[in-house]
Amino acid sequence: MTMATASPALGFTSDPTLPQRDLLLDPDSVVEQLGRISHHDINIESCSLRRVKYRIGESLRVVYDVVADGRHFVISARTFHNSAEVFRKAEVNAERVLGMPGVAHDPLNDTVWWTLPNDRKLRNLSTLLDPPVRVRRSSGVAWDQSELVEYAPEKSATVRIVDPHGQVSGFAKAYLDRDAMEVANQYNRIAASIALLDGIRTPRALGWARPDRIIVLEPMRGRPWTQLPAEIQPVAMQQLGAALAHIHGLPTDSGRGPFQRYREERVFNSADLVAIARPDVADAIRAVRNQLADGPPAPHAIVCLHGDVHANNVLFHDDEVHMIDFDQGGSGAAAADMGSMLGTLLATQLLHPETPADGLGAAFIDGYSAVRQLPSNAELRWYTAAALVAERAIRAVNRVNRPVLAVLPELIAMADAVLAGKLSAGG
Repeated sequence: MTMATASPALGFTSDPTLPQRDLLLDPDSVVEQLGRISHHDINIESCSLRRVKYRIGESLRVVYDVVADGRHFVISARTFHNSAEVFRKAEVNAERVLGMPGVAHDPLNDTVWWTLPNDRKLRNLSTLLDPPVRVRRSSGVAWDQSELVEYAPEKSATVRIVDPHGQVSGFAKAYLDRDAMEVANQYNRIAASIALLDGIRTPRALGWARPDRIIVLEPMRGRPWTQLPAEIQPVAMQQLGAALAHIHGLPTDSGRGPFQRYREERVFNSADLVAIARPDVADAIRAVRNQLADGPPAPHAIVCLHGDVHANNVLFHDDEVHMIDFDQGGSGAAAADMGSMLGTLLATQLLHPETPADGLGAAFIDGYSAVRQLPSNAELRWYTAAALVAERAIRAVNRVNRPVLAVLPELIAMADAVLAGKLSAGG
C-alpha cells in the first residue's frame, strides 16, 4: 500500500483513508498498474482519464480510455477496504474482453478494475453496447451501432445510436435502478407540454426495453452556447432565459418530486467537504457557508425545474432552444435553475477571461423577465452563491476538475461577492 501524501498539483490535502488516490489519478501510474495486474503482456499505447468520482475519506472511482494492442477499452476502477472480497464476488460473472481481463484485482492499492461491459452492479451494459434483436426492434429507431458517450460506473451509461448509414438516430440510456417505462413517461409528459410552447423542444422517449432498464431518446440538433460565435451569444442567452421562463410555467406534477440539490444541509455539506479537501480555502468557504446558513428567501411560487441547466444540456438550433436531460429536475424555486445558470456564466468568465462573456447574465435575465416575473434579488444572490458552492466547487473536488481546482480561491471569493451584492449575478 502506498503512503498517503498531499497532492500539490491539485491542492488536495492527504487522504489517509485513500493513500492510493494520486496514483489512480495519474495515467502513467495507471499504465504501470494495468500492466502488472493484466497477467499477460500488453502494449498500452495510450491511457486517458475519462471520469472521476472522489468521495473524501470513503472511495475513489476512475474511468480510463485505454488503447492496448491496437484496441480501445473503457476500464473502470474503484477502491475498497475489502478489495479481495469484492474481487472474489466479481470474478464469478466477469467475462474477458478481447483478451483483457473482465475484472482484475490490485492488492497493492486495494483496487478492483473492470473492463467494460463488465461492471460491479450494472448488468445491462452488454445489451446497451451490442443490443439483441428484441431491443433493436423495441427502440423505435434504426440501431446499427452504439457509441459510448457517458459512463458512470454502478449507476448509468449513455450511448449515441448510429444507423446503418452512419447517421445519429437517437441516444440510449441504461440505468441501474430506475424503471425505464416510468422514466420514458416522464420524458414524454414534459415533451408534450413543451410542444405547446414556441421555440422550445426537448427529446421524446422513442422506445424502451423495460427488463433491461434502457430507454431510447430522440436526438436533438444544435450547439451549446459556448460553441456559438461571440456576437450571437447574447441573443442565445435571451432565448434561453425566455425558454426557461416558459418551462417554469409548466405543471409541476411530472412525477419527478421536489428538487433536492439546494437543500441547506446539502449545500453546507458541500462546503464542509471542499474545506476538508482544500485547507487553503477552508476559512473562505466556511465564511460563505455561514452566510448561506439562514437558507434562501421564500420563493414566490414553486415551479417546474429543469434541474441541470449547464452548457451541454442546452442546444441552440436556428431560432429554437433544445433542452435535454430533464430527468435530473423536479419542482422548486425558479431561482434554483436561474442561479445554476448564472453561476455557470460567472465560472466561465473566471476560467476563460479571454472569452467575451460580459453581459450574458444580463441577457439571460432580460429574456426571462420578458416572459415571467423574476425572483427577488435576494433569491438570485442566494441560489447563485449556492450553485458556486454546491455545483462548481464540490464538483471540482469530487470530479477532480483540474481547471476549476486551479481557480478555487477565486471561485469562492466570487460566491462571497455575490452574497454581499458586490458582484451582480446578472452581470
